[in-house]
Order: sequence, then structure tokens, then C-alpha cells
Amino acid sequence: MKKLSNEEFDAYESKIDTQFFGVSSAKVVLKNPCSSELKQDELIHFMHEFEFIMIINKNNNSINNQWIGRKTRSFLVDINTQLQKQVKDVHQDKNQTITIIDSYPKNDQIIQIAKTAFLASRFLKDPFLSAEKAPHIYADIVNNAFEKKGRFFAIQSTNEKILGFILFSINHPASSLTIELFAVDEQFVGQGLGKQLLDAVESYAFHQGIETIIVGTQLENFDAIKSYIKKGFKIFECNSVYHYWPLK
Repeated sequence: MKKLSNEEFDAYESKIDTQFFGVSSAKVVLKNPCSSELKQDELIHFMHEFEFIMIINKNNNSINNQWIGRKTRSFLVDINTQLQKQVKDVHQDKNQTITIIDSYPKNDQIIQIAKTAFLASRFLKDPFLSAEKAPHIYADIVNNAFEKKGRFFAIQSTNEKILGFILFSINHPASSLTIELFAVDEQFVGQGLGKQLLDAVESYAFHQGIETIIVGTQLENFDAIKSYIKKGFKIFECNSVYHYWPLK
């Protein structure tokens, strides 16, 4: 696998994005300000070996924003806000119908919810992604998480109908749980199902000895951020996210 790594950045081939977008893809994480022209050019040379690159500029660093804008045709698609909270023992309503399963089998209801729930996706802001492809990327993400060890689904259901889900993973060495996707069927939004799902995941984390829950959302998604803060989450990082198509 092609890879570059130093104190300023990590850059590596992304097989997941290659599969999703159907073109050779890479991911770049700018961990610290990269002020060296030599290192900037080395990174750009690496990126030009691929057709699509996602660039994450940690903490929206201004030095990195400047040289990215000056030296590439990358465009900003998101300011990703990362929130976290310390896990507590959460009281759950015994009448809730929420199950948490590792390696969950493929489920068409979950795929359909993922297709319609993410209306503010950064992928919809990319002019080089087709109008047909962009809305289905989150459906592809859940589809690729089914039957995978270490990919957990918390499922809210009634009478065999799935009302919402949370897809998450656990980093045991870091004692953290990361929420990857969180969606409620559009017919049931505003009925408190999101809170119930979050409570179920936090309760699960507590009984697994996990100390921290991490979740990310778009800065412009004020309702989600407000809801997370109300649940005790605190913002700890805001990262600018760019898409770069060197051949376009």
C-alpha cells in the first residue's frame, strides 16, 4: 500500500474510497502545520498518483488551508465537528426495542434509511460526483459494514420494522467508542428515537468498560450539534475537509 508519513501528515492509499468511487483514491490527514515547501511538494506529488483524494486538515489550520488553496484545485466540502463525552451509566426504558449486534446481517431496511437520511452530506457538494452516486454513498457504507466483525449496529425496531440505527466501532486500547453513522427513518424523526438509540449505545459502552464516546457531524448541522451537547457531548475538534480530483 502506498503511504507517506511524518510529523506533519499521514497520506495513504484508501481502498475503501477506491471501492466507493470506482477510481484510485487516497486519504491525507494534515496533523500539524506543513510550512515546508519541500514537504508540500512531496505530498502533492504523492496525491497526483491518484484520481481522488480526501484531505482532512486537523483543527482547520490556516497555514495548511493557504497552501492547499494556492497549490491545488481542492475544494472545501465540510467543516467536520468532532464531539466526545465521558461514558456514564444511563437508565434505559425497559420498553425500548433496541438491540445491539456485532456482524449484523445485511438488511434492506437499514440501507433504505441510509439512502434518505443524510441530506447535508459533503458528497452532495462535490460537483464531480454524479447526482445518482452521491446520495447512495452512505448506503454503500452500511452495506459494507454488514457481517463485519467489529462493526456494531444498534437497531431500534417495532413489529419487525426498523425505525433507526447507529453504526459504531470500538477501540479497546483507547477505551473509546466511535459512532460512524446515526440515522432515524424520516417518518419517525422528532419522536425521541435518536435519544433512545444514543442512551442504548452509551449503556452498552458503560457495561463494556468503555470510557469515551466520539461522534462527528457537519458544523452546519446545528440541530445535531445542539442535541449532542444536550446529551453531554463537548466539541473537541473542528477539521476542514477537502476533495481533490487532480485530473479534473
